[in-house]
Amino acid sequence: MRSRHRILALALCGGATVVFAEPAVTVKQVELRQNPAADARGLASVPANTPVDLVKREGAWVQLKSGKVTGWAKLFDIRLPSGGGPAKGGDGGIAQTLNLAAGNRGTSVTTGVRGLDEDMLRKAVPNPQEYSTLEGYAATREQARAFAAAGKLAARNVEPLKVAQ
Repeated sequence: MRSRHRILALALCGGATVVFAEPAVTVKQVELRQNPAADARGLASVPANTPVDLVKREGAWVQLKSGKVTGWAKLFDIRLPSGGGPAKGGDGGIAQTLNLAAGNRGTSVTTGVRGLDEDMLRKAVPNPQEYSTLEGYAATREQARAFAAAGKLAARNVEPLKVAQ
């Protein structure tokens, strides 16, 4: 009798697949894709503000599960409920921890103008005080050369990029 229980327990454990997922919410309508690529075949469309499960991260892409469909979307199309979403460097969580434990570091993603839409940019006004603060961070040519010399950097000429016709 005990051997049957052991066999049944082994069969159940051997056939089980453990998947860790983080809860997330779409920030806009998202097209889930078959592969992590913009030109990959679309699988399903998920409306904005829909709860999904983040299954895996790969660079600027996340694998999401919505209902019975699992597909890929861009990292910045989701928000993690903890408030530490992708824009705040939200590389925490179970999935990332497991990847780090396995020695997989992945890719860093940097995106400018996160969270600004066209209308916000159109209505933007200059801030002279902040501009002055920014100018205070500028280095002189001599400071830049001293920094380069300290880092054993050498000057080199780089040809300008050619503009496509």
